Amino acid sequence: MKKSIFILLILVMTISLFAQNECNCEQSLGKLIIKMESEYPGFKEKTPDKRMYDSFKDGLIIKSQNTVDSNCFELLNDYLSYFRDPHVQLIQNNQSSDESPSTAKSSIKVNINLDDFYKYIAQSNDELEGVWESTYYKVGIKKIDSEYQGFVIETSSQSWKANEIKFSLMQNEKANYYMGNHSLNEGDYEIFDASILLFKSINAVFVKKSPKPRLTESEINSKLDRINGFYFTKLTDRTSLLCISSFQDAYVEKIEKMVSDNKEAIENSENLIIDLRNNLGGTYDAYDEILPYILTNATRSVGTEFLATQTLIDDVEAWFDDEAGKKMARAWITMFEGNIGKFVNVDSSDVSEAEIKIAEKSPKQIVVLANKLTASSGEAFVMEAKQSKKVKILGVPTYGAMDYGSATYFDFGCENYTIMLPTWRAMRLPDYPIDNIGIQPDIYLDKSVKDWVQFALDYLEN
Repeated sequence: MKKSIFILLILVMTISLFAQNECNCEQSLGKLIIKMESEYPGFKEKTPDKRMYDSFKDGLIIKSQNTVDSNCFELLNDYLSYFRDPHVQLIQNNQSSDESPSTAKSSIKVNINLDDFYKYIAQSNDELEGVWESTYYKVGIKKIDSEYQGFVIETSSQSWKANEIKFSLMQNEKANYYMGNHSLNEGDYEIFDASILLFKSINAVFVKKSPKPRLTESEINSKLDRINGFYFTKLTDRTSLLCISSFQDAYVEKIEKMVSDNKEAIENSENLIIDLRNNLGGTYDAYDEILPYILTNATRSVGTEFLATQTLIDDVEAWFDDEAGKKMARAWITMFEGNIGKFVNVDSSDVSEAEIKIAEKSPKQIVVLANKLTASSGEAFVMEAKQSKKVKILGVPTYGAMDYGSATYFDFGCENYTIMLPTWRAMRLPDYPIDNIGIQPDIYLDKSVKDWVQFALDYLEN
């Protein structure tokens, strides 16, 4: 089976095509309940007390009868929260994830002519003033009175228009940042070499484009990697640090290149610290190149089993781009069709053992740092690393999001919404649950430990 099938927070984006209707709130809740009770692989384990669940559900059904559509999204999420599964999410169609009419605020505009602005910044000696870009916005920054105003020049967001103020930079590195729905976020900002602007509380980054920034493009990319948590550095002659903040598909090549570029340094480090704090996961493929340096033996993993449903049958072939994958999916479909409503193990065994070719030269001691926001395939890495004789996990229990996977977007009969549901459960259940519990560290770092990297360094070298 392709390892990428086990992506947990980076999702297989497939949507079943059913005839749908615009549902009122009572209809939406009713259809959502049917979907969860019939197709969520964790329904039985998540509802051990049927009376409590039925009472909760019935109360929401009554409430939905008097809930206007604008407030229904919140009510539906109240229902889903019962299951406490981060892989279960509701999407409100035709509305971006950061837009909510109930919280939107009026926009503030500046009266700036772009031609005049470009002429002005060409003469300005203020390195903050100029044109800056993020993934979705091109903004101009100009000092007006005592504050720097960042106003929209261009954007891919339908919620924003030219000349609207996206943020204000004030004294003492304080900022007002207006989110996608125009709601206000108050926080701190930081400027790196007059070339990169970071809003810390929301991790929004803008890069200066004009006039020419102080840093080169290569220097900017290197700085962005460090800001975003992708970097390798030598801490001492004996110990190195590898920081990986995400295993998302988009970062696989970046991670592989980082390991390849620092191959010699990794091989010749006596100790290696791998920082996985805040790594919410992605694909298992993202850490393949790291395993040879940290494992000492083959690793065992328990299999998974899909809940066979007609929806899954309709969608599973679309998960694969290549013919080999589609052929495998068709074999699965044959198994699913005779077992609707049952759990099906599509592999030949319940437990697999992975033989990794161990690197000829590698660190003698490994520390993996994990916190409460280490999740999904981030946790899968932790679980695999724990099987190595030379690895210690330092930190706190991880997030707890490994029991159900291959999360996929489905329709459930209401064109207002789309539901994201996992399609399999881990076969270690119910004996070894991880959801909402997490993986325990070998060494717990209590709140008195402020600098985890320094603690790990001292642990390894002293």
